[in-house]
Amino acid sequence: MPDPRPFVISLSDLEAGALLEPSGEGGHQTLHEQLRAQLANGNRTVTLDDGELGKIIRYMTQYGSGGFQGRLKRAFRRPLLELMAS
Repeated sequence: MPDPRPFVISLSDLEAGALLEPSGEGGHQTLHEQLRAQLANGNRTVTLDDGELGKIIRYMTQYGSGGFQGRLKRAFRRPLLELMAS
């Protein structure tokens, strides 16, 4: 069975900006740093495997309304809705 294709998500400047804000404290640090690294140097594309996409969706929907969860919603709501509609 072939390896699954990664999800390539393009973000607007405003969406990427939500993720480029400084990290806070808590269990999301590793994910936040991975996303920030992909968005370095003006890049606006994030490449995610199944597990990473699942983690983002879980943070957006199951972990309350903290600062990082809000950033993920601002960054990924539109691209994920478009991905699901296609």
